[in-house]
Amino acid sequence: MVPMELRLTGAAAEAVRDRAREAGVSDHLLRIAVVAGGCNGLSYDLYLVPEALPDDAVVESCGVRVAVDAASARLLEGTLVDLRGRSFVFQNPRARKSCSCGASFEV
Repeated sequence: MVPMELRLTGAAAEAVRDRAREAGVSDHLLRIAVVAGGCNGLSYDLYLVPEALPDDAVVESCGVRVAVDAASARLLEGTLVDLRGRSFVFQNPRARKSCSCGASFEV
């Protein structure tokens, strides 16, 4: 397991809980992964999962457990996940360039 720092704001954590309730999921983790795509080459992929994988970093922030794979953890270290409207936005200190919507980035 890779140790890492990743935080959610209270608004982002509440949005995760709301989406889990809407999906009828009671025990879950939020998985955040970095994937190829977006206008800057990399984007964030978020979804609910029932459990972490053996090599995941797992952090808890504002009462939400977050699982991140080892490769993504290196790119997400120190990131703050916030909410803008109904969309998650990322303040990622590793990003050299981000799009205006905060959904994709370049390292």
